[in-house]
Amino acid sequence: MNSCTNPLAQHTQHLCDAHGRLEPNAIGWSSRPQVNCAMPRNLGRRKRWNHWCITTPDWMLALTFADLDYLGYGAAYFLDLRSGKSASRTQLRPFGQGCDLPDTPLQSHAFRHSRLQLRADDRGSTIRLTAMAPDIGGQPLQVALDIQRPAHLESVNLICPMGRRTFHATSRQLGLPVTGNLQLGGRQYLCTPGQSFASLDFARGVWPLKSHWTRAALAAPGGIAGNFGTGWCDYSGLSENALWFGGELLHLEERVEIERPPSGPLEPWNLYSASGQVELRFTPRQQHQACPRLGPLYADTRQWLGCFDGLLRGPQGEKVPVSSAYGWVGATHARW
Repeated sequence: MNSCTNPLAQHTQHLCDAHGRLEPNAIGWSSRPQVNCAMPRNLGRRKRWNHWCITTPDWMLALTFADLDYLGYGAAYFLDLRSGKSASRTQLRPFGQGCDLPDTPLQSHAFRHSRLQLRADDRGSTIRLTAMAPDIGGQPLQVALDIQRPAHLESVNLICPMGRRTFHATSRQLGLPVTGNLQLGGRQYLCTPGQSFASLDFARGVWPLKSHWTRAALAAPGGIAGNFGTGWCDYSGLSENALWFGGELLHLEERVEIERPPSGPLEPWNLYSASGQVELRFTPRQQHQACPRLGPLYADTRQWLGCFDGLLRGPQGEKVPVSSAYGWVGATHARW
């Protein structure tokens, strides 16, 4: 793959060879998905997840579909931005049971449990995202969202080694327009037209036993979005950092610092790059922590949801102001 000079490859590249080793030709990034992420062998070490996050001016929703080989994991987290009230539901299943996760980012996926049903029906240009839980914070949850994937909208697709035998592949799809509704108990929440966005984090890899990473993402009207990450791709020298202007992707080769405040959990964060292309302040509204655990193995993830303000610079160096753009910062420390 190596670059995005040909983002619509005629022949799909395989992530791994028949022995489950990373294919050298797969390493790199592109602005369109090109890689089949099937991972033969490596039993017990494979990590697969699809994580959706929905942002609106009034509420946010995070849905996780995950298969860690020895453990299946489904999660739903809802936050009412007006009242500050939140509700969550996490369900575990042994050996990935109930998880249906494909090898490419543009396919349907599901997590099934009697207490939590998650499904994304991917039809290419649209995705129908649904969730049902009979009890989430003492109330039933029903979600029915229609997500648009415009043909012109590019994405970050990155494959990089993390060590001699470990590697990761991801597709970051941001700023996808979303409509529909969420019903929690007796209250219905709607998507605000033109101001509601979905993002998908498609991830497949063989990870080191001890891992950590930090990621931030935002989306705003006008096709403005940003994706920033540190930790997991540092070994390779590759970058997942990117900006979107009018849906067109601008890949950032430079590092973007994601500085966590030294004090309280809801204090502002600072994000910046050496060139000044990224100068943002993130103000959290709420923090959510999830830590699925199986014996000595765990994945401790903290996600802060809130707003970004500041300045980005476009392809020609033009200043693009960012004001109250909804998004999140997430940090994970895992022994898995």
